[in-house]
Amino acid sequence: MARNGGFTLLEMLVVLSIALLLTTLAVPALGGVVHEREETYMLALLRADLYGAQQHAIARRRKVSVFFTEGRGEYQAVDTHSGQRIVARTLPAPWRFQLGTLRTPLIFTDNGNIKQGGTVWVKSSKGSYKVTFLLGKGRFYVQKM
Repeated sequence: MARNGGFTLLEMLVVLSIALLLTTLAVPALGGVVHEREETYMLALLRADLYGAQQHAIARRRKVSVFFTEGRGEYQAVDTHSGQRIVARTLPAPWRFQLGTLRTPLIFTDNGNIKQGGTVWVKSSKGSYKVTFLLGKGRFYVQKM
């Protein structure tokens, strides 16, 4: 019997089996990458919201209060003068805040400085992060613990 340059059914089944096996092994590995990206995104979102609240205080020359809800993943920033909500965010479960030395609310003064320094813990299923607010220049940073 002459071959016409095609593949036999057995060869196709072997190749498809190998491809299926490799795909099956790769999918669980992607789950960790997705979860890591979610953590990076949530922390970047928190930073952006805090910087946005600080910029609002500077631009409008008004105090802005940031309230963290203890035990839940909720926070909001409010213009103290007008009562306008600048941002309100609920992070997905299992994200939650635990107040450390910071007493809510965190207040950005009209020049962007922080009225009272302290720490807030941000906890997720994968780890804990400490957000430290420095007194003076209105700076803060996030550390993985």
